[in-house]
Amino acid sequence: MKRKIIFITIAILIIGLTIYRIFQVINKYKIQKNLSEKQQQFVYTVKVIPAKYHLIADSINFVGEVKGINEVTVSPKVTGRLAKKLKEEGGYVTKEDIICEIDRDEPVLKYTLYELKSPIDGILAKYFVDIGSVVSPQTPICIISDTKKVKIIFNIAETVINKLNKNSYVKFQTENGKVFSSRMLQLSNYIDPISRTMEVRVVLDNRDGELKSGSFVKGELIFYEKVALVVLTETVFDVNDKKIVFVVKEDNTVEEREVKVGLKYKNYIEIISGVKQNEKVVYQGGELLVNGMKVEVVE
Repeated sequence: MKRKIIFITIAILIIGLTIYRIFQVINKYKIQKNLSEKQQQFVYTVKVIPAKYHLIADSINFVGEVKGINEVTVSPKVTGRLAKKLKEEGGYVTKEDIICEIDRDEPVLKYTLYELKSPIDGILAKYFVDIGSVVSPQTPICIISDTKKVKIIFNIAETVINKLNKNSYVKFQTENGKVFSSRMLQLSNYIDPISRTMEVRVVLDNRDGELKSGSFVKGELIFYEKVALVVLTETVFDVNDKKIVFVVKEDNTVEEREVKVGLKYKNYIEIISGVKQNEKVVYQGGELLVNGMKVEVVE
């Protein structure tokens, strides 16, 4: 009799537990259904841009100093005082023009002035001494610069030297908007042991005098260029050591894609695989997206 009661009790407990689990599953399904309906009602707003082909480059930026193709620092051969400047700073001088006069201040040569002449044609860029100053053969008086052509001098890191090739070139733009470019790269054979950099010189025509000796320019050294399929850099996310983008499909749902990337150039990044031309890639609002989410595209 007792055994029968025990069996009945166990059977009732099993049935009750089963019914309870069934109700749990049904309730969970209802909750998930309600959440799914709410998610379907919510539409996330994003901005997109099509993947397109664009000219990109492997390049580095530099800051270079401008110098005349020929520059000479002029010093006298005698000792004395600078008596008179015959040429003004910024003026053009020709070879053998008298730049200034020096009073040698010697009793025998009291009234004889030494004439300091220009050794080259060019611009008298700067005087280093004033009238009345004592000068000697060790004293630089001025600098003469031939700026019909100029050289841009800058340094590049040792790690990128092997990227240079016959198609490499530099380009930069002045404040006045004029664009300069040149493939006439002159490479030093010396790597500085402290900075681990090498000097590069670029020769440019400067007939109109746009580039001033002693000034600095910001430019770009381009190792090579190519046309490639690109997207904006902000469209690519790093997730679990993978590069992913979100592509908006025709039904306005997003598809998470793993992509293989190449060169980064300015605001662009090259897409080697994972996205096709003209596919719409999310560039704003992608931080909270998940695969399959419904979105609204804002143009």
